[in-house]
Amino acid sequence: MRYPPVILAMLVVLLITSVSQAMDPPVMMWEKWYYTSYDGAKFFDIELTSSGNLFITGSVYDYTAPLLDGYSAFLMNQNGEVLWEVHHPWYTGRGLDGAVLPDGSFVITGRSVETPSDTYALFIMKISQEGSIEWTKVYDYPDTKEEGYGITCLPDGGFAVCGKVHGTGTINAGQAWLLRTDAYGDTLWSREWGSTVANSPDWGKSVLFIDGKLCVLAHGLTESLPTYGTHLLFYDLDGNYLYGSDYPNLYWYGPGDLCEASDGGVTFVTNTLPVIWHTDQFGETLWWHNIPEPFGSGTNHEGFCIRRTMDSGFVFSGWGGETPEWDERSSTELCNTENNRTYDTQDGWLARYDSDGELLWTFQNCPGNSNHFYSVVQLPQGGYIAGGTYAGNGAYLVRYAPETGIEKTEPAPDCEMSISPNPFNSTLSVSFTLQESMEVSLTVYDLSGRLIDTVTTGFFPAGNSTANWTVQEGLSSGCYLVRLELPNRNVIKNCILLK
Repeated sequence: MRYPPVILAMLVVLLITSVSQAMDPPVMMWEKWYYTSYDGAKFFDIELTSSGNLFITGSVYDYTAPLLDGYSAFLMNQNGEVLWEVHHPWYTGRGLDGAVLPDGSFVITGRSVETPSDTYALFIMKISQEGSIEWTKVYDYPDTKEEGYGITCLPDGGFAVCGKVHGTGTINAGQAWLLRTDAYGDTLWSREWGSTVANSPDWGKSVLFIDGKLCVLAHGLTESLPTYGTHLLFYDLDGNYLYGSDYPNLYWYGPGDLCEASDGGVTFVTNTLPVIWHTDQFGETLWWHNIPEPFGSGTNHEGFCIRRTMDSGFVFSGWGGETPEWDERSSTELCNTENNRTYDTQDGWLARYDSDGELLWTFQNCPGNSNHFYSVVQLPQGGYIAGGTYAGNGAYLVRYAPETGIEKTEPAPDCEMSISPNPFNSTLSVSFTLQESMEVSLTVYDLSGRLIDTVTTGFFPAGNSTANWTVQEGLSSGCYLVRLELPNRNVIKNCILLK
C-alpha cells in the first residue's frame, strides 16, 4: 500500500515517539508576521483542529475604524495562510484562550470593552466551522474588571471558564473566578476564590476537566491555602470546592499554563521565572524542575504555555533574556549560539521535556528583535508551530521542523501493548500482556489531550488480552493516542486513522 506524503511523515513520527529522545533543537522552516502596522497585535493561543489546521485566538486592531474594530480569532493552515478571521465590533477586546469542540466548531474567551467608558468584561464567543459568530455572551459587574483567561468544553456540551472578577486598580486586583455555562453560554453557576483584602491580585489562569473534576490553575491565597502564589484548585461539576494544593516553593511565582499528563495527573508551568511542575490527579507533587533559560544568564524570562507531546512528554513556550544596554552586533551575530552564550536577548523560547521531566532541549528564537511565544503546538507529522508577538507590534508565527538526533531507546516496559493495523481505517486491535491480574482502562485521546473514546475498562487476567476500538462516525483522519491505564503506570501508543 502506498501512503501520501503527510501519512509517511506521520509514520516517521510514530517511530520517533516510540523512544526516549535525546534530541537536537528544531530548525526553523519559516516565520511570518501579521498586521505589523497595528500596535499591540498578538496571537495568544493556538489549538490544532482534527483536520490539521490552526485555530488561533488573539487581538489585532483596525485603527481606521471608528471604534478600533479588530479580530479576535483566526483559522489558518499549517503554512500560516489565513482561511478566515472573526471580526468583533467592540471598542477593544482580546481572545485569550480557545478550544476546538467535538463537532468542529470553536469557542473562545477573553476580555471586551464595548464602549470607551466601560471596564473590561469577560466574554465567551461560539464560532462555527466556517468562521461565523453563532453567539456571544458577556459577563460583567459595573465599575470593575472581569477577564476570561482559560476555557474548556465539558461532556454535556457546556463550558467551564476561569479568569478574574472584581478587578480594580492598575495591578488589576480582584478574585479568581470560575464559571460553568450550558452549551449556549448561559450561566449555571459561578464561584469566586481568593483573598478579599484590598489590592490582592488573584485570578484563575487555566482550567481542565479531568477525572470527573474541574482543575483550575490559580493565583492567590486563602486561610486554608496560605502560600501566596500558584495553586491547583479542584471543583466538582456542581461547583462544590473539593480541595486545593499549596506549593510553598512557588510563593513568588504566578501561574502560566496547565495540561493533562499521560499518567492521569497534571503538569503546569509558572509564568514568573518559569518552572515545570508535575502532580498526580489530586495535586500532590511528583516532580518539578526549573526551566533553564537557553543562554544561561538571563533573569527576566516568563512562561506562557505547556502542551503534551505525542510521546507523552511536554513542550513549553515563553520568552527569555534581557538586554541591559544597547548592543550593536548585527542580527546574524545575535542569532549565533556561540555569540549568545554570554549575552541575553529578549526572544521567544521553547523547551522540550520527556514524560519523567528530563530536559531534551531548549531553544531561543533569535530574529534580531524582541519576540514572545505565547503558545506552541506539536503538529501531527512532527515539528512545531509557535505564535505570539514580534517586537510588541505584530502577531507572529514560526514553524519548526521535527527534531533529529535520537540517541537512546526506552527500556522494555513491564506491561507490553501492541496495536494493529497501523495506519487503520475503521477498527484498531489493541493487544496487551499483564504480568498479573488487575484493573485496567483502555482509552483514546486526540493530540490536544481530549478524550475521544473509552474502549474498555474492567478487571483483566494475567497474560494476553485483546480489545478492539471501532472508530465512531465523524471522527477525522489523523494521529491519536491509545492509553492503557494500570494501577501504577500507563502505556501509550500512537496510531494513525486514515479514512
